[in-house]
Amino acid sequence: MSSTPERSIDHAKEGRAIRFGTIDEALVRYGTPVGNLELVRGLAAAVGPAALIGFRTYFKIERSGGGPALEVHDGYTTGFRSEADAQRLAGDRPRWESRRFRGAWGVTHPETRHRPLADRPKRASTSRSSAPRAAAAPRSGASEPREGQVCMTCFMQMPLTGVCPNCG
Repeated sequence: MSSTPERSIDHAKEGRAIRFGTIDEALVRYGTPVGNLELVRGLAAAVGPAALIGFRTYFKIERSGGGPALEVHDGYTTGFRSEADAQRLAGDRPRWESRRFRGAWGVTHPETRHRPLADRPKRASTSRSSAPRAAAAPRSGASEPREGQVCMTCFMQMPLTGVCPNCG
């Protein structure tokens, strides 16, 4: 029995659930490492998934026969009813007692990402620097402000519309 790699999950931040039609859709969506594909596909086949439901950082494989869903996270899966259930479904993978529910067990995947989905920084937004910016160079094609032509009747400058307000 090894120590638990479980990370705490803030369910309020997991967002809206999305359903997947196949296990492969879920594996692609979560970028499951190649070394884990055989294990996770085997788990799904063994429990005969009734539903595949994804959240922000993990997805669930609902069991067709009822019972707790298997939660597939980066580097581990939890939701096995007992150590025997974990051994039966995952083979000789390292097993450990899970904190998910009383009597639950988890297994460690062959590959773990260096930085799980939950720990990755969000896309960088353009931050405003407090340092003064240099004046922008004039764009090519940009010239002096446009001015209207001079009216040939009253010699007043016309607006850009080309209609003299004096002579109409």
